[in-house]
Amino acid sequence: MKVLVFADSRDLAETISVILRVRWPDLTMLQATEAREGVNLIYREQPDLVMLNFDLAATVDSFDFIGEIRSFSDVPIVIISQQDDVTDEVRALEMGADDWIVLTSPMVFIARVNAILRRYFAQNTASAVSFLNGKLTINCTTHEVLVDGKVVKLTPIESKIACQLVRDAGSVVSSASLLHSAWGPDYRADPGFLKKYIYRLRAKIEHDPAHPELILTERGVGYKLSQHSDSAG
Repeated sequence: MKVLVFADSRDLAETISVILRVRWPDLTMLQATEAREGVNLIYREQPDLVMLNFDLAATVDSFDFIGEIRSFSDVPIVIISQQDDVTDEVRALEMGADDWIVLTSPMVFIARVNAILRRYFAQNTASAVSFLNGKLTINCTTHEVLVDGKVVKLTPIESKIACQLVRDAGSVVSSASLLHSAWGPDYRADPGFLKKYIYRLRAKIEHDPAHPELILTERGVGYKLSQHSDSAG
Protein backbone atom coordinates (compact mmCIF):
# COMPACT_ATOMS: atom_id res chain seq x y z
CA MET A 1 0.00 0.00 0.00
CA LYS A 2 1.12 3.54 -0.77
CA VAL A 3 0.08 6.37 1.57
CA LEU A 4 0.59 10.11 1.24
CA VAL A 5 0.67 11.98 4.55
CA PHE A 6 0.15 15.72 4.33
CA ALA A 7 1.73 17.08 7.50
CA ASP A 8 4.60 19.35 8.49
CA SER A 9 5.52 17.11 11.43
CA ARG A 10 7.94 14.29 10.70
CA ASP A 11 7.06 12.82 14.09
CA LEU A 12 3.38 12.54 13.10
CA ALA A 13 4.26 11.02 9.72
CA GLU A 14 6.56 8.52 11.41
CA THR A 15 3.92 7.63 14.00
CA ILE A 16 1.36 6.95 11.25
CA SER A 17 3.93 4.90 9.34
CA VAL A 18 4.75 2.74 12.37
CA ILE A 19 1.07 2.09 13.09
CA LEU A 20 0.13 1.23 9.51
CA ARG A 21 3.09 -1.09 9.04
CA VAL A 22 1.57 -3.36 11.69
CA ARG A 23 -1.16 -4.15 9.14
CA TRP A 24 0.69 -3.36 5.89
CA PRO A 25 4.40 -4.29 6.34
CA ASP A 26 5.28 -3.33 2.76
CA LEU A 27 3.84 0.17 3.15
CA THR A 28 5.33 2.98 1.07
CA MET A 29 5.04 6.30 2.90
CA LEU A 30 5.14 9.68 1.15
CA GLN A 31 5.06 13.05 2.89
CA ALA A 32 4.11 16.52 1.67
CA THR A 33 4.09 19.81 3.55
CA GLU A 34 2.67 22.15 0.90
CA ALA A 35 -0.57 21.91 -1.08
CA ARG A 36 1.06 22.06 -4.53
CA GLU A 37 3.60 19.42 -3.54
CA GLY A 38 0.77 17.20 -2.29
CA VAL A 39 -1.25 17.56 -5.49
CA ASN A 40 1.80 16.79 -7.63
CA LEU A 41 2.54 13.67 -5.58
CA ILE A 42 -1.04 12.42 -6.01
CA TYR A 43 -0.79 12.89 -9.78
CA ARG A 44 2.65 11.29 -10.00
CA GLU A 45 2.54 8.54 -7.37
CA GLN A 46 -1.17 7.55 -7.42
CA PRO A 47 -1.33 6.73 -3.68
CA ASP A 48 -3.95 4.34 -2.30
CA LEU A 49 -4.73 6.71 0.56
CA VAL A 50 -4.21 10.37 1.49
CA MET A 51 -3.99 11.43 5.14
CA LEU A 52 -4.32 15.12 5.93
CA ASN A 53 -3.28 16.57 9.27
CA PHE A 54 -6.16 18.98 9.87
CA ASP A 55 -4.13 20.87 12.47
CA LEU A 56 -2.14 22.36 9.57
CA ALA A 57 -5.07 24.71 9.03
CA ALA A 58 -2.95 27.65 10.17
CA THR A 59 -0.74 27.36 7.07
CA VAL A 60 -3.01 25.50 4.62
CA ASP A 61 -6.76 25.73 4.07
CA SER A 62 -7.61 22.08 4.61
CA PHE A 63 -11.09 22.42 3.11
CA ASP A 64 -9.72 23.96 -0.09
CA PHE A 65 -7.10 21.23 -0.26
CA ILE A 66 -9.75 18.50 0.05
CA GLY A 67 -11.76 20.19 -2.69
CA GLU A 68 -8.73 20.43 -4.95
CA ILE A 69 -7.97 16.72 -4.55
CA ARG A 70 -11.59 15.85 -5.30
CA SER A 71 -11.43 17.92 -8.50
CA PHE A 72 -9.26 15.24 -10.12
CA SER A 73 -9.08 12.14 -7.91
CA ASP A 74 -11.35 9.81 -5.90
CA VAL A 75 -8.48 8.58 -3.72
CA PRO A 76 -9.69 7.97 -0.14
CA ILE A 77 -8.95 10.94 2.16
CA VAL A 78 -8.61 10.54 5.92
CA ILE A 79 -8.42 13.60 8.16
CA ILE A 80 -6.11 13.26 11.17
CA SER A 81 -6.76 15.65 14.04
CA GLN A 82 -5.92 16.06 17.68
CA GLN A 83 -9.43 17.21 18.54
CA ASP A 84 -13.08 16.41 17.95
CA ASP A 85 -14.68 19.41 16.26
CA VAL A 86 -18.10 18.43 14.95
CA THR A 87 -18.49 21.53 12.76
CA ASP A 88 -15.13 21.06 11.03
CA GLU A 89 -15.63 17.30 10.79
CA VAL A 90 -19.01 17.66 9.05
CA ARG A 91 -17.64 20.26 6.66
CA ALA A 92 -14.59 18.11 5.82
CA LEU A 93 -16.82 15.10 5.09
CA GLU A 94 -19.12 17.20 2.93
CA MET A 95 -16.11 18.50 0.98
CA GLY A 96 -15.16 14.91 0.11
CA ALA A 97 -13.13 13.45 2.98
CA ASP A 98 -13.90 9.80 3.78
CA ASP A 99 -13.27 9.87 7.52
CA TRP A 100 -12.11 12.07 10.41
CA ILE A 101 -9.94 10.26 12.94
CA VAL A 102 -8.55 11.45 16.26
CA LEU A 103 -5.39 9.41 16.63
CA THR A 104 -5.79 7.74 20.03
CA SER A 105 -6.05 3.96 19.67
CA PRO A 106 -3.67 2.47 17.05
CA MET A 107 -5.84 -0.63 16.59
CA VAL A 108 -9.00 1.41 16.04
CA PHE A 109 -7.05 3.59 13.61
CA ILE A 110 -5.95 0.55 11.59
CA ALA A 111 -9.48 -0.91 11.60
CA ARG A 112 -11.03 2.32 10.30
CA VAL A 113 -8.41 2.75 7.59
CA ASN A 114 -8.92 -0.87 6.54
CA ALA A 115 -12.69 -0.35 6.38
CA ILE A 116 -12.26 2.69 4.12
CA LEU A 117 -9.92 0.81 1.77
CA ARG A 118 -12.19 -2.23 1.72
CA ARG A 119 -15.20 -0.14 0.67
CA TYR A 120 -13.16 1.79 -1.90
CA PHE A 121 -11.68 -1.25 -3.62
CA ALA A 122 -14.98 -3.16 -3.46
CA GLN A 123 -16.71 -0.27 -5.20
CA ASN A 124 -14.03 -0.05 -7.88
CA THR A 125 -14.11 -3.80 -8.47
CA ALA A 126 -17.90 -3.80 -8.70
CA SER A 127 -17.74 -1.17 -11.44
CA ALA A 128 -14.94 -2.87 -13.36
CA VAL A 129 -15.36 -2.67 -17.12
CA SER A 130 -13.08 -3.46 -20.05
CA PHE A 131 -13.30 -2.28 -23.64
CA LEU A 132 -11.67 -3.58 -26.81
CA ASN A 133 -12.37 -2.52 -30.38
CA GLY A 134 -9.22 -3.38 -32.34
CA LYS A 135 -7.46 -0.06 -31.80
CA LEU A 136 -8.24 0.86 -28.23
CA THR A 137 -8.14 -1.26 -25.07
CA ILE A 138 -9.28 0.15 -21.73
CA ASN A 139 -9.32 -1.78 -18.45
CA CYS A 140 -11.21 0.25 -15.86
CA THR A 141 -10.05 -2.01 -13.04
CA THR A 142 -6.33 -1.66 -13.61
CA HIS A 143 -6.64 1.71 -15.43
CA GLU A 144 -4.48 0.25 -18.19
CA VAL A 145 -5.00 1.85 -21.61
CA LEU A 146 -3.50 0.55 -24.84
CA VAL A 147 -3.62 2.15 -28.27
CA ASP A 148 -2.52 -0.24 -31.01
CA GLY A 149 -0.87 -2.32 -28.28
CA LYS A 150 1.11 0.59 -26.83
CA VAL A 151 0.57 1.76 -23.24
CA VAL A 152 -0.95 5.23 -22.87
CA LYS A 153 -0.96 7.04 -19.53
CA LEU A 154 -4.15 8.87 -18.56
CA THR A 155 -4.62 11.31 -15.70
CA PRO A 156 -7.23 10.35 -13.06
CA ILE A 157 -9.81 12.72 -14.58
CA GLU A 158 -9.15 11.46 -18.11
CA SER A 159 -9.49 7.90 -16.84
CA LYS A 160 -12.86 8.64 -15.21
CA ILE A 161 -14.19 10.19 -18.40
CA ALA A 162 -12.91 7.31 -20.51
CA CYS A 163 -14.42 4.68 -18.19
CA GLN A 164 -17.79 6.42 -18.17
CA LEU A 165 -17.74 6.33 -21.97
CA VAL A 166 -16.71 2.66 -21.80
CA ARG A 167 -19.66 1.78 -19.56
CA ASP A 168 -22.00 3.23 -22.19
CA ALA A 169 -19.96 2.30 -25.26
CA GLY A 170 -21.95 2.80 -28.44
CA SER A 171 -24.41 5.14 -26.74
CA VAL A 172 -24.27 8.89 -26.31
CA VAL A 173 -23.30 10.04 -22.79
CA SER A 174 -24.49 13.53 -21.91
CA SER A 175 -21.97 16.21 -20.98
CA ALA A 176 -23.70 16.52 -17.59
CA SER A 177 -23.21 12.80 -16.88
CA LEU A 178 -19.53 12.99 -17.80
CA LEU A 179 -19.04 16.05 -15.59
CA HIS A 180 -20.72 14.27 -12.68
CA SER A 181 -18.68 11.10 -13.21
CA ALA A 182 -15.39 12.99 -13.22
CA TRP A 183 -16.00 15.65 -10.58
CA GLY A 184 -18.97 14.45 -8.52
CA PRO A 185 -22.77 14.89 -8.54
CA ASP A 186 -22.61 18.37 -6.98
CA TYR A 187 -20.20 19.74 -9.57
CA ARG A 188 -21.48 22.50 -11.81
CA ALA A 189 -19.50 23.68 -14.81
CA ASP A 190 -19.90 24.86 -18.37
CA PRO A 191 -19.72 21.98 -20.88
CA GLY A 192 -16.86 23.93 -22.46
CA PHE A 193 -14.78 22.89 -19.47
CA LEU A 194 -15.37 19.25 -20.39
CA LYS A 195 -14.30 19.89 -23.99
CA LYS A 196 -10.75 20.61 -22.82
CA TYR A 197 -10.49 17.16 -21.26
CA ILE A 198 -12.08 15.46 -24.25
CA TYR A 199 -9.47 17.21 -26.43
CA ARG A 200 -6.65 15.96 -24.20
CA LEU A 201 -8.10 12.45 -24.17
CA ARG A 202 -8.42 12.41 -27.95
CA ALA A 203 -4.83 13.64 -28.28
CA LYS A 204 -3.71 10.54 -26.41
CA ILE A 205 -5.87 7.84 -28.01
CA GLU A 206 -6.86 9.06 -31.50
CA HIS A 207 -4.62 8.66 -34.55
CA ASP A 208 -5.87 12.04 -35.78
CA PRO A 209 -7.47 14.03 -32.93
CA ALA A 210 -8.82 16.59 -35.41
CA HIS A 211 -10.82 13.81 -37.10
CA PRO A 212 -11.73 11.47 -34.21
CA GLU A 213 -12.76 7.88 -34.86
CA LEU A 214 -13.08 6.71 -31.24
CA ILE A 215 -14.63 9.53 -29.18
CA LEU A 216 -17.41 10.98 -31.28
CA THR A 217 -19.28 14.22 -30.62
CA GLU A 218 -23.06 14.36 -30.53
CA ARG A 219 -23.57 18.11 -30.86
CA GLY A 220 -25.61 19.67 -28.12
CA VAL A 221 -25.83 16.39 -26.19
CA GLY A 222 -22.49 14.81 -25.33
CA TYR A 223 -20.04 12.17 -26.52
CA LYS A 224 -20.00 8.54 -27.63
CA LEU A 225 -17.26 5.92 -27.61
CA SER A 226 -17.37 4.11 -30.97
CA GLN A 227 -17.49 0.33 -30.79
CA HIS A 228 -16.15 0.02 -34.33
CA SER A 229 -12.52 0.47 -35.30
CA ASP A 230 -13.40 2.00 -38.66
CA SER A 231 -15.79 4.70 -37.43
CA ALA A 232 -15.41 8.32 -38.47
CA GLY A 233 -16.83 11.52 -37.06
